[in-house]
Order: sequence, then structure tokens, then C-alpha cells
Amino acid sequence: MPKRTLPPGIGPHNGREMELMLQGDKPMALFSAEPGMDAEDIGDADFEPFVETGRVLKFTHTDPGTLVEERRYCLPTEEWRCKLSLLISRMCRSGEAFDIFTSNDLARLEGTLLGYSKQDIEVFIAHAASRK
Repeated sequence: MPKRTLPPGIGPHNGREMELMLQGDKPMALFSAEPGMDAEDIGDADFEPFVETGRVLKFTHTDPGTLVEERRYCLPTEEWRCKLSLLISRMCRSGEAFDIFTSNDLARLEGTLLGYSKQDIEVFIAHAASRK
């Protein structure tokens, strides 16, 4: 399968989340850990020292059905992003979110919570639609 290419300016912040958060350019990061994975496997190992000092806050939730642990990190005063992200995740798992939101709505919400610009979110949505 060919590697997917995203439009310029769009793309995951993988490996750069901590740097972007400490610069104030990214208010929240989200990781998912399947059973048996550790922080190095999922990419959030660098966060722990900053969590310990309070520069970054950590919220975790384990889905009882899949045992996947969601790890959310945010800057102080941005806790609402983690809480709203968790609420949306719960609504998606229950199916309730899909009665209210379209997939584009959910992409906009997630992108906004993670700190992407409106323009980048819309480019991402257009790109995703072109792949269908």
C-alpha cells in the first residue's frame, strides 16, 4: 500500500507534541495505548517529567470494552479541552455522537481541541473527502 501524502501544512504533530505544547503552539495532545504498549511505543514518554512538575496536565481513561487507554495532555487552563475530548469519545463509543454530529463535525471538533487552525482543519476535511 502506498504511503499517504497529506497536503502541505496538514499532518500529525507526531514526535513534536511536547515541543509545540511547551512553546504554547499546541494546547492539547491525545494518544491511545493498546494493552501491552508503553509510553515509548505510543510516543508520550517525554511528557511525564512535565506532568510531574505541573507544566502539563494528564488525563487518562481506559475503555472497559477494548482496554485501550486514552491519554490526554494539556497546558494548565486548557483542561476543558481534555474533558470535552473525553465526552466526545464516550459519545462516539456509545453511538450517540453520530445522531448529533457528522464525521466532518467531529473532525472539526477534534482538530480544534488539538490546536489546529480552522484553515488546516478544512484542508484536512477536503483531503479526506477526496480519498473516499
